[in-house]
Amino acid sequence: MSTSLSASQLHSVSMRDPLNRVLANLFLLISSILGAKTAGTHTQFVQWFMEECVDCLEQGSRGSILQFMPFTMVSELVKVSTMSSPKIVLAITDLSLPLGRRVAAKAIAAL
Repeated sequence: MSTSLSASQLHSVSMRDPLNRVLANLFLLISSILGAKTAGTHTQFVQWFMEECVDCLEQGSRGSILQFMPFTMVSELVKVSTMSSPKIVLAITDLSLPLGRRVAAKAIAAL
């Protein structure tokens, strides 16, 4: 389940498309919210949002908005304890890359 953009995949996504730019900015905003390291309703929203993204991915939706998620967001999600399932960690990390596998292993170990 490869969902995060790797460096080689960045060239295939058109950032001229307004929707792609909005999605990339949304994930940067979510990442900055998580970077504040304070739990609350905003972190609960992020958890629900990520769960819905994973559910849509599992239901075979075409294209994934998770491809715009920064790698660092997985670590941030675990730090604020918004992820409760290894399934979500595995779904949002790019396991085809060594860095993705390391991030996923650390995140699952921290659950």
